[in-house]
Amino acid sequence: MNDQEAWDRGVRLMEEIHDRLPHDLRQQLEAVLAGYRRRKEEMLALTVAGGSAGICRACGGQCCLNGKYRFSGLDLLAVLEQKTPLPAPDFTQKPLCPYGDAGGCRMPARFRPLDCVLFICEAIADRLEEPATHTLTRLEQELRQSMGLAETLLGQRLGQPLLLLAGHPDGTDTPRRRVTN
Repeated sequence: MNDQEAWDRGVRLMEEIHDRLPHDLRQQLEAVLAGYRRRKEEMLALTVAGGSAGICRACGGQCCLNGKYRFSGLDLLAVLEQKTPLPAPDFTQKPLCPYGDAGGCRMPARFRPLDCVLFICEAIADRLEEPATHTLTRLEQELRQSMGLAETLLGQRLGQPLLLLAGHPDGTDTPRRRVTN
């Protein structure tokens, strides 16, 4: 299975899980995902205020290399819950991230992979002032708590890369999930 096929299969799997959620569980998940998206936006706003846009432009996105495994099942659920079209990944631009282009990340801040939001390189960290670093630490903890809560609600690991949720490398399916009608 190539990367595009694994992506398509992972998307279908998460769509099935999302569509089968009972109403009460979906409402609980919606609340968790709303906080998840909001915290991502807050983290990115803090780093942008610290000058990350210029630093990243000058760097050329070294942290974006080999990024195809960063987008997780939880990240996709955050997109599905908003009924927002997701930029199509371009797996032909290896080793660059399939979700970016010459202008940077094509995903809105609230939908970017958690790994990408949490990673703050040394050049950016050196420019952040003390209140921002404390807030970033708090937001990271809250994001990780959101992931844990979503995983508990659905009874499965959601932090796994979407490409790996599609199936094992040997082509066998991952075990079916516990969420049912």
